[in-house]
Amino acid sequence: LDNECMTVIDKQDGVRLLWSLLKSPNPEVQACAAWSICPCIQNAKDSGELVRSFVGGLELIVGLLKSDDVEVLASVCAAIAKIALDEENLAVITDHGVVSMLAKLTNTSDDKLRHHLADAIAKCCSWRNNRIGFGQNNSV
Repeated sequence: LDNECMTVIDKQDGVRLLWSLLKSPNPEVQACAAWSICPCIQNAKDSGELVRSFVGGLELIVGLLKSDDVEVLASVCAAIAKIALDEENLAVITDHGVVSMLAKLTNTSDDKLRHHLADAIAKCCSWRNNRIGFGQNNSV
């Protein structure tokens, strides 16, 4: 995703539109939205503020970790790994219970989910007592 594309996405309020698709009842739509959000977060000028600007957005994305769909879980873990790079956002998702929810997924046998779950856990470990939380949940 180059800067020119990101500028167009910003001007068209594209990230907000993608974020709204996370509310869809369709797991395919949820997964595609989460995958699409990842490069937007990565390439935004102020990704932390961008993510925080979506009222209820962080709670929504953490809530999707309750999905039964493996593709939704993998895509949401990938998005959480990007979101967690911002300390304020990491604090908020920690308050929403991201540690215990990620920990519950560690018994998966799906390699794609394992990959993105490991990345999300690694990024979440940089906040305060999250490392301890993952240990207490027997996930590391």
